[in-house]
Amino acid sequence: MNSALQWLVLPRKSNTLYVADLGNTRVQIFSLNQPSTGGTTAVFKVVEPNKIYVDDDDDNTEPTIYIAVFVGNRVEKWTKGATHGVQIGDECRSCSGISVDREKNVYMSESDRHRVLKWSPRTNTTIIVAGKTDDRGSSSEQLSNPEAIYIDQSSGIFYVADSHNNRIQKLTKDSLDAVTVAGSKTDSPGTDVGSLADPTGVWVDEETKVVYVADTLNNRVERWLPDASKGDTIAGGF
Repeated sequence: MNSALQWLVLPRKSNTLYVADLGNTRVQIFSLNQPSTGGTTAVFKVVEPNKIYVDDDDDNTEPTIYIAVFVGNRVEKWTKGATHGVQIGDECRSCSGISVDREKNVYMSESDRHRVLKWSPRTNTTIIVAGKTDDRGSSSEQLSNPEAIYIDQSSGIFYVADSHNNRIQKLTKDSLDAVTVAGSKTDSPGTDVGSLADPTGVWVDEETKVVYVADTLNNRVERWLPDASKGDTIAGGF
């Protein structure tokens, strides 16, 4: 595998690891039941697969892979056996985050335009659900180069790694006004336990609401408890 490994996904219902192998322009699958050095290519010839989301909620069908294609400015949907992806929604410029809710709405981070979009498969329309178009800022209604998205499937609340504001934002599906749940209340990066520096990944325990953050420039993974003013390092940070 090329050294430019970009993103890992372990779906809820399978014991399979999906890897965005950016340097080799593909998505690889590895079975955790049969660990080995070899994987299976599920998606190929996708230039810079920045983030991926694997939808395995339907027990009667094979998992569907959604890819945020950074260079191609789009989201692609790949079903098993496909030889090419299908574009979802409109252009997603510098697409850097992807997630799907239980109604199959697709959320995508449009990094260069400082906003998160939601595409509806029922209406084939796209709306803004976080940030303001081409309006970088650090207020509760603004974002600055958003990256990963995590959706709480039970509530519809979603979380955004607001990378250049060095924070994680939480939003409801009916409001553009976000709450900071990890990182500094200012937009400044930091190395202390109350700060983040260019966070690019976020995952949430939907039962405990604990937030886990890929704190990129600090080379660590941080855990933030609900309503905490600081996190603790659970990996890296050396």
